[in-house]
Amino acid sequence: MINAAKISAGPSDRALAALFAPAHVRPMLADLHLWVEEIESIPFKAREPAIQAMRFAWHREAVADLFAVPRKVRRHAAYEGLARLTETDNGLTAEILQGVIDAVEDGTLPERIPDEAALLSVMDRHWGVLSGMALRLCGGEAGAGQIRAAARAAGLAQWCRAFSFRAGTKMALVPLDVLEARSFNIHRLASGLESGPATAIFEPVIALLDAELTALSGLGKCPPEAFPVLAPARLARATLKTARRADDLYRTDFHRPQIARQFALLKASMTGWL
Repeated sequence: MINAAKISAGPSDRALAALFAPAHVRPMLADLHLWVEEIESIPFKAREPAIQAMRFAWHREAVADLFAVPRKVRRHAAYEGLARLTETDNGLTAEILQGVIDAVEDGTLPERIPDEAALLSVMDRHWGVLSGMALRLCGGEAGAGQIRAAARAAGLAQWCRAFSFRAGTKMALVPLDVLEARSFNIHRLASGLESGPATAIFEPVIALLDAELTALSGLGKCPPEAFPVLAPARLARATLKTARRADDLYRTDFHRPQIARQFALLKASMTGWL
């Protein structure tokens, strides 16, 4: 039986990294993270594809309402927080937010991930755009390559941690061209009965995470003002190590105690290396 991944009850890596932001920025980051994590939670709360599609549609409508004239703010904590953000961040637009929703939904559908390029596109449109929004709130700057590598690493790490859940619910997990090259399919992945082949088939995704972290290391230290946004990439290194050691990704425990993650971030904040 697949030991399906569950959403962690503890604070997210983003939330822990945001604690390193200036006090006046933290509430804004919290509002942004609350919204995006509400979108990300959809496939974990609604297993049926039709219900997922309805919830993604509801959020698209809620975003449109937020930017309509006259504006309508849904009675939902995520949108009440987003409304506050629109009052302080002139760069936040309906198109940007709709694009993030689209990217999250694309990341649930196997047919939307035909190859490696499509997977990286989802990471850029989801995690990369989110990083750009958060950096603007922090008033921080970093090189485009550093932002891209850190965002992709954080996104791919979350993808790895959800291996068993994604496999078991037939969500996008491995690019379709990889599955086809191995004569495998999402139904065999969902069965959980072929842990060895399934773990081997996932190797290209792990290799992408490795490549992004290697690229990040070659781009120098993280600017202090960008640390609250890019720091989740530092926690992706532990995920990579766990994935590399795994014999059976269906039953691999990627969970790290909050104190361990906080300590890793504290060390990184002192050195600047992600």
